[in-house]
Amino acid sequence: MTYDELLSHVAEHAGLPGRAEAERIVGAVLSVLGERLSWPVVQALAEDLPASLAASLRDVVPHQDFNLAELHARVAERTRVPLGQAVEHTGVVCQFLVEALSPGTLHRLREALPEPMSALFTSREPVGEFEFVHLAPGRGTLAEGRPGSHHPLSEARPERAHSQSVARADNPHGDTKLSSAMGLTQEREQETLAAGHPGSDRPLSEWE
Repeated sequence: MTYDELLSHVAEHAGLPGRAEAERIVGAVLSVLGERLSWPVVQALAEDLPASLAASLRDVVPHQDFNLAELHARVAERTRVPLGQAVEHTGVVCQFLVEALSPGTLHRLREALPEPMSALFTSREPVGEFEFVHLAPGRGTLAEGRPGSHHPLSEARPERAHSQSVARADNPHGDTKLSSAMGLTQEREQETLAAGHPGSDRPLSEWE
């Protein structure tokens, strides 16, 4: 990628008005990155760039320790744009630097930066075109019920109340209510503790 191509792509993808503004944004991002790097890496980066961009690295103070949030904040301050725009501009510039830098310099740059800052220089595959899937005749969609259904949801007539609802039964839960229940199985067959009789064949006094 040539220098002109780099600036054109950055301007287009970052929504900038032209080449001059793109050069200003790229220079600001580079200067902030240079502050996070060691001086040897800054020099390697400058050697890969055209003179006009390398100039933005000439006066940086390297070896500064800051995180990704601070990187974005510094870019926002130097380019005089809102933080959200600075985040977008930084991402766009770093992605195109991936293509502009030599493999050796790119490797040194990634190694010198901590995560997630180094992730800005991870090449991202372009998103391919969407492929629309057309359903075969006779197949239904979710809105039409199960595949092949002749009864879409729009025509469904679900039950309005469950089986023990007052809307469907005169005496809901009548089999278990004290007022009307026939009793549990043990009660009906007189096998509860209350229905027991004295004189057991094995009284407790004879248990070992």
